[in-house]
Amino acid sequence: MLTAWEFYSSAFSASQLFGLRTVISWASTLIMLWCVGLALLLWRANSKASDNRFMAVLLVCEGIKASFLLSTGILYIQRYEWLQDILWIWTIDVFFTAHITAIFLYMCLPMFYKVNRLSFLYDSRLKTHVWYLAPALGITVYLLLKGLPEFYVSDAAWVICTEGAQARFEMWFGTSQPWMEETVASIGTCTTNFETTITTQPPGLWAIALGSPLVSLVALFFLRPTYKSQYVKKEKIDGTGLASRSLYIGFLGKVIGLLIWFALIAVIVPLLHGGQVDFVDETIWRYSAEQTAMMRLKFFLWTFSLIMTPAAIAFEALMFVHASLNDSVYGIDQNLRKTFRAAMFTGLGAFLFIISTEAMEQVLGQGLLGGVMIGVLFLGLRTPVLRIIDGVSGRLIPANYTVEETAYLDAYATAMEDLIITREERRLLETLAKTYAISEERVTELEREFDAMLEEEE
Repeated sequence: MLTAWEFYSSAFSASQLFGLRTVISWASTLIMLWCVGLALLLWRANSKASDNRFMAVLLVCEGIKASFLLSTGILYIQRYEWLQDILWIWTIDVFFTAHITAIFLYMCLPMFYKVNRLSFLYDSRLKTHVWYLAPALGITVYLLLKGLPEFYVSDAAWVICTEGAQARFEMWFGTSQPWMEETVASIGTCTTNFETTITTQPPGLWAIALGSPLVSLVALFFLRPTYKSQYVKKEKIDGTGLASRSLYIGFLGKVIGLLIWFALIAVIVPLLHGGQVDFVDETIWRYSAEQTAMMRLKFFLWTFSLIMTPAAIAFEALMFVHASLNDSVYGIDQNLRKTFRAAMFTGLGAFLFIISTEAMEQVLGQGLLGGVMIGVLFLGLRTPVLRIIDGVSGRLIPANYTVEETAYLDAYATAMEDLIITREERRLLETLAKTYAISEERVTELEREFDAMLEEEE
């Protein structure tokens, strides 16, 4: 059995494209964590908004879709079969459940963006429940399909090679199949030490994976009319538009990346191979003793295709971040600012506490006294310190407002022309905030930012 060191050193050999597949595995795991982080940020920004919930669930599904190779970069050898038993659940069950759920979410986009022929779906009562019904339906459908032969990975084996010896296989789960013997026979005499797996390739699972890019293309057509009306024709969209142009560009980039993957896997590599291909064929191209230029080309194209899905989803996540920093997207810019504000205030306070404690310990031998003194002073200066932090965060995270918040600020600016808010004006402002569904906390924040701007101008 290979050791962990032998596994990683062989993974970065020249024959294995200098660890390209392993790097893709690690990168896709980071992309998945990135998407989950964005989803949590969306949820925290406004956990009660159906749009935020919908996008958060979709981002989680996209992140999982990016992480198909997660297990192959983490001790993918027989010695750690127990670990692969656990990761197998992620690789198959979680991965394909996320695919099915994402397909349902794509089909629900007309509930959030008006599509002429599907305008009957644009209903607030429907979109309120999509965020949990789509995952529930995705899990249910996968569990129903899982037991069918077309969707069930029934057999898997470890292919074990010792340099100079004949390739052999040992069962992981299921029963020995003739195609397993054919595969190790095709590899022949081992030219290096390695361990990998070969499994049955159910056509149903391939249909889900290959069908997902096509469904995302359909979803793009759902978004296209709204994008053209809002950003090309410059028409006024009343509550049904895209929160940011960057979101559309990100989704478009993701679709293009997925279609490139589809073209490589379903068209170009099969044409070079002379028929349908799968991961068992890739194992032969990768490790066969009788390497040919065509086999290396197919192996390179197959490995390169594995980059496309995580790269496409990473681009979508990147454009989502760009949108949140440059536009008011799902309230996420305000949430970022609050997080930045709290982190800076807490971090600065902790830093000053440690410094003052050490200083007083050296001078008077009473370190705790110094910490308490600076803590009291820091809390006493909380308001001016937070204003400074808000100024810094305002430069790092542009302050953009929703249409409703801008309207409220316009009304507040008019009321503040004489620098006095009368009872009648306050009553009107409160009514306006309720009409626009702006929380009291957000109203206070908006007014504080406006007052700070007035002070700076003076």
